[in-house]
Amino acid sequence: MLKADELIFSFFILLSIVFLIFLINPMEALLVINWKTIISLFYIMVIVNLLKDSGFLEYLSIKIIERTRRIFLTLIFLTLILSMFVTNDISLFIIVPLTLILARYCNLELNKIIILEGIAANIGSSLTPFGNPQNLFIFYHYHLSFTEFIINMIPFEVLGILVILPFLDFKKFCVKRLEEKEFKKVWLIYIFIFILTILSVLNIINSLYLLPIILYILVKKRIRVDILFLITFCSLFIDIEGLKRLGIIEIFKINFSQDIIIMIYSSLLSQVISNVPTAILLSNLYDNWLAIAYGVNVGGNGSLIASFANLITIRLSEGRVDITKFLKYSFLIYFLHLTTLTIYLLVRGFL
Repeated sequence: MLKADELIFSFFILLSIVFLIFLINPMEALLVINWKTIISLFYIMVIVNLLKDSGFLEYLSIKIIERTRRIFLTLIFLTLILSMFVTNDISLFIIVPLTLILARYCNLELNKIIILEGIAANIGSSLTPFGNPQNLFIFYHYHLSFTEFIINMIPFEVLGILVILPFLDFKKFCVKRLEEKEFKKVWLIYIFIFILTILSVLNIINSLYLLPIILYILVKKRIRVDILFLITFCSLFIDIEGLKRLGIIEIFKINFSQDIIIMIYSSLLSQVISNVPTAILLSNLYDNWLAIAYGVNVGGNGSLIASFANLITIRLSEGRVDITKFLKYSFLIYFLHLTTLTIYLLVRGFL
């Protein structure tokens, strides 16, 4: 029987197959897919699994425990900060495996902490244009400056962090006996490749230069890669193109243009069709970029399909996350965050 994330992935894939049969030429589909995104995701999967399999993440987890006992708090804020710079998806590929290793040494409530890591990744990534795919699209579509985007998203970020704080565990955790592990010199090479990978994600270096290295690691070290997730990501680009060609965009237009209404509407729509397609659809209908940005980012929390980061959280958790509890936390934080943003926009409108 398929798991919840596999069912959702299968839906995206089957929909893309329908579009490829009846609407989109397969050669055209190759041009529709954002290969930069796919390649970056593939690289991250390979190098993070290399760091995990080689024992580096376990070594790092021990060092974290040696410096602080507030493990829960540390991991959440690591997720928030990391997702601002290397996207919410990538931060989860790093933090969730690290959390599973840390749990061997301290009594972490894995179900709760992994759920909140997924939620924190959605909130943290909202601050920067490159924090998540929907921000990047909005940033380029509306021709915004980097400073303009950041300044306008700071209130969103601050309110999001304030909303999540009451759910965090501030206590110090008791730690089991730690194993002595020596730093391996080969890890320096792996860390260097990881840094190069991040630089390629940020378009500072050409990702094609890294391809031979990544392929060598993949084959030589027999690294496991989540092929289903990569195929699903490819399918998503095809699905969006198919919906655009069907002229389905106008169906999503409502006769309101106020910022608060657009924000709430885009957040609700994200629960149904995910926040990236919502950002693309509504950006072709409205000029309220900030309302859309607030809506699709706050709407990333809530349903499993609201953000791909939610599906990644479930998939990386190795069965440690209860879906019902995930939805309970995610929808509650979504509602609280949306409420505070509504109040903020109301006050801002009166000033």
